[in-house]
Amino acid sequence: MLVLVSTYGTIINNIWLSQVLIICTRSISELVMKLKDFRLDVEALFAQSVYGHGHLHYGYWKDEGTPSVASIEKLGEAQINYFNKLVETIPDDVATILDVGSGTGSNAASLIDKGYSVDCVCPSTSLNKIAAKKLPEESTIFECEFEEFRANKTYDALIFAESFHYLHADIVLEKGIECSKKYILIFDYFRKRDSENYQRISYSQFLKLLNESFSDSYEILYDEDVTNHILPTFLVIDKISNDYFKPFLVTAASRFKKEHPVYNLLFGFFISKITRFANKKNNRYKTFAANNEYRLILLSKKNKN
Repeated sequence: MLVLVSTYGTIINNIWLSQVLIICTRSISELVMKLKDFRLDVEALFAQSVYGHGHLHYGYWKDEGTPSVASIEKLGEAQINYFNKLVETIPDDVATILDVGSGTGSNAASLIDKGYSVDCVCPSTSLNKIAAKKLPEESTIFECEFEEFRANKTYDALIFAESFHYLHADIVLEKGIECSKKYILIFDYFRKRDSENYQRISYSQFLKLLNESFSDSYEILYDEDVTNHILPTFLVIDKISNDYFKPFLVTAASRFKKEHPVYNLLFGFFISKITRFANKKNNRYKTFAANNEYRLILLSKKNKN
């Protein structure tokens, strides 16, 4: 009897511990998603207020190498170049588009201005509110993850402008069979190191997935490595951060310590962390190039609807 009671108690404890772990895991996942959404919201606000266009993607620089002028204004121009490069790749027989990961709706609105009919998929309520103000009533914004998207119609093309890496590539290609009549256009970066699953995959993994699982469904019409045209974005960001933003943080933290010694006792740990962060130079230019490659890929369905 004692053995049974002990065993029963162990089982109950294990079930309780499992539930605690599940709750903690869900809480952490929800926090990560909220932080991601918050970051995107801040970027959207910055792009909308500073650039005036609301594009969230990296810029495309026509000239490779170090830009002659590293400024926010030039970065805004590079983001317009990015959109133009995207449009140049859209085949002539495309009329309807599903913009997956539509963000603030800037790409969708610009595509509509060029005569395309565009619907959007984006899980962010705040970004969708911004997008809704730019788009006509006939454009539908589906507020959900693309993995959960259920199409009530098909589109000539699905566009993933810097949203593909967030998604599971196998699900994207599977849904493309259902949602796309003709094409999938991917303008995004791939990691150089293989992923453990089909999310944030490497370029070689992507090609392997296409060849092994979707060779009867798709063929590659266009594939360009544009990494060197994207990298100047990070030179600009690194320069602004290292030359202006981080020195400002160091000065502000130093003044706070001197002028508010009592508060410094309470928040000294956080102030020290901010100072350490600010004293560390950004070098995203090198780390991005070492770990990623940026590609523009156009897939065509073999059996077009």
